[in-house]
Amino acid sequence: MKRPFRARVALVGLGPIGIEVGKALVGRPNVELLGAADPAPDKAGKSIAEVLGSSGEGPYVDSTAAELYSRSARERGKSDVVVLCTGSRLDSVAPQIEQAIEAGLHVVSTCEELSFPELRHSALGRRIDERARARGVAVLGTGVNPGLVMDRLALSAAAACVRVERVKVTRIVDAAKRRGPLRAKVGAGLTREQFAAGVSARKLGHVGLSESAAMLALGLGLAIEEITETIEPVIAERETDGVPAGHVLGLHQIALVQGGDDPRVILDLTMAVGVSDPSDTIEISGDPPVHLRVSGGFHGDRATVGCVVNAIPFVVDAPAGLHTVVTLPLFGLLPQEA
Repeated sequence: MKRPFRARVALVGLGPIGIEVGKALVGRPNVELLGAADPAPDKAGKSIAEVLGSSGEGPYVDSTAAELYSRSARERGKSDVVVLCTGSRLDSVAPQIEQAIEAGLHVVSTCEELSFPELRHSALGRRIDERARARGVAVLGTGVNPGLVMDRLALSAAAACVRVERVKVTRIVDAAKRRGPLRAKVGAGLTREQFAAGVSARKLGHVGLSESAAMLALGLGLAIEEITETIEPVIAERETDGVPAGHVLGLHQIALVQGGDDPRVILDLTMAVGVSDPSDTIEISGDPPVHLRVSGGFHGDRATVGCVVNAIPFVVDAPAGLHTVVTLPLFGLLPQEA
């Protein structure tokens, strides 16, 4: 029987996801909030309870992670974790990850490129792995996508197959039902020209689709000859939820893993305002074939919070180093009771 799980968690980045992670952890008898950090004037200096809208006193929100880590340094334990919700690009988030490692904390981050650094930032990923091993802590990037729907869940479904020839995962998300930052990320309301400029500047588009494709291919034992990714706008034929006809409703993004003449992994993502029939679908061509459909799809924000929170005990118990969601056994929930 495993020992009772307990952890102390620090929150760095109190945007919409960071706040919801905090709310999900408040009141759990096996989790103590060490503190939080966010430079925003409407958060720094206030109590965590006030920022999260919960009862009680609790620690105050520091303006920097350095202040948070310094304040709690004397009490540092082996089950201390930082949940880092600050950015999608690894080159900008890496210093924050390394700062947490140096402070002796495990790291669970929503940084999409951290989910599989080997694809775009192999040297940076190796450095993070080396520093985590040296400090005796574990690091993981996770969320709903990458982290679940288009990689880990598809691999779990493929476990029912004797042979797999091709995997296609289709995710359709109604951006009208999601938080404001997602609508901005998919370019809702822009002109075609503004959308194209935003894609070129790497300001638009879903980060992490190719990372999911790479993890899925490797998990299936497929050689990765090439990964290609395309992003196209979804254009409104008529006024839709405040978006004028002829303007952008969102995006259609595809990542392909080539194997020979045909793609072996196809990840097809549509995130747009007003899409009909949102859903998540996994289609596996193999023996036997598999067709798995989630009507309505996984709720991006809430499922991300769940993936992050439920990863905490597995990261605490993991060997030191950098992990991925397809190499760490993430099966189970954060214990509800002490």
